[in-house]
Formats: sequence, C-alpha cells, structure tokens
Amino acid sequence: MIIRQDTRKRLNAYFTLLREMAGTEFKLRDQGTFLGFLWTLLYPALMFAVLYVVFVKWMGHLVENYGAYLLIGLLFWNFFQKSTSSALTSLVRRYSIIRNFKFPREIIVFSTVSAVLYSFLLEVGVLLFFLPFIGVAPKVSWLLLPLLLATMVLLSAGISLFLPILAAEYRDLERIWEVLTMTMFYITPVFYPMSVISEHLRPMLYLNPVTHILIAARGCLIDGRIANVGAVVSVALGSAVLFALGVLALRRCESHVMDKLME
Repeated sequence: MIIRQDTRKRLNAYFTLLREMAGTEFKLRDQGTFLGFLWTLLYPALMFAVLYVVFVKWMGHLVENYGAYLLIGLLFWNFFQKSTSSALTSLVRRYSIIRNFKFPREIIVFSTVSAVLYSFLLEVGVLLFFLPFIGVAPKVSWLLLPLLLATMVLLSAGISLFLPILAAEYRDLERIWEVLTMTMFYITPVFYPMSVISEHLRPMLYLNPVTHILIAARGCLIDGRIANVGAVVSVALGSAVLFALGVLALRRCESHVMDKLME
C-alpha cells in the first residue's frame, strides 16, 4: 500500500510538472491569448489559400471536396512539423531549468509537443465546425477521430524524443531537419491524392507513416469510413514502440546530452 501511494505521488508530481511546463511553453509561443491563437490559424489559412488556388483546377476533378481534403492534410502535417521542430531545440531552450533542477528530462519534450497539441486540437475543433459548411456532413465515423489524433501524437512524440539527443551531438541538425521536413511535405499526400503518383513510386510514399494517418483521417471525416485500418494499427503499434524506445534513449543518454549542452 505504501509503495502504491508513493508511486501515485510520483505520478501526480510528474503530470503536474508536465502540465505546468506545457502551459508555460504554450504562452511562450504567443498563444496565451485569443489573438495569439488567431495568429496560429493564419499560417495554415495562408497555406491553404495558396495551395487551393494553385491546385484546385488540377486536383478538383480528381478529389471530391478538395477544400476539405486539403484542410485535413495541412492541419495534420503542420502538427507533425511544428511539434518535431520545436522538440528538437527543447533541451537547448530549457537548459537553465535542466541545469538547476532534477526531473525526468522527457517532460521537457512532452511539454513542447503538448503546447503544439493544444493549438492542433483547437484547429481541429474549428475544422469540425466548418466542415458542414463546405459540404461534409457529420458522420458516425467522426467518433474514431480521437484514435487517429492519438496515433499522430504518439508518432510525433516518439520521433521528438530522439531529435534533442541528436541535436546535442550535431548542432546543425535544426537546419537539416528543416530541409528534411520540407522534403517530406512534398512526398506526403498533403495536397495531392495518391492516384497522381506513379504506381512504382507509391510504395516509397507508403513507407511514410504520416501518409497512412492522413489517408485514415480523410476517410474518417469525409468518406465516413477508414479503408486502411490495418495500416493505421501498424503505425500506432510502431509509434508506441518508438515512443518507449525514445524515453529509454533519452534517459540513458542524459549525462552525455548534458555534457554536450555545456560545451
């Protein structure tokens, strides 16, 4: 009983610290006010406007309700890109806290991902509100959306746990990751359907786990069904393994990372 109470206290302290640090990170991202949140909507809105104007004539006859298709792709992709990019520099940005206080270092990464997640969930809420106005009626399958969101978060958090370790070793990783995510944007079906890709190239795109999540999210919200359930389950299980390995790696490399940050 004493052991259980002690474990419960540690878990409460862990999640309290995570909540406080995530809230602080959220405010530091200039999203602590309603106006700040409007600014976070401006970026995907501008991307949507540009991509829609450029590609609607080409993609419009290939994809039914291309506006909704594009919006879903952009919101999910932006969460992946922003959460991983922010996590990459999280230990460097919070070095003063890490140096002076002892606590599980993965909380730093989780708080960074959580801050981006807050905005993502608000954006998804706005998306669900507007979908009926652009021709997508609510469906029972929308109830599965939280599972897809959880898979997206698990995948992003799993990758995010490894990035700060590598960033401490390779100081130019931030720029490399920026180039990599930009490349991934164009080889992920964010603004185009898989049908426009040559059949011999499609297997390469399917290696990207984000691709399967986007396909499932669009099926869930637009089509009323998820056609690639097996692929999504595989991504979820793989993300869970990646997440666990990331926590172990960060804890094992903690001393080495601290030494690198002090250089």
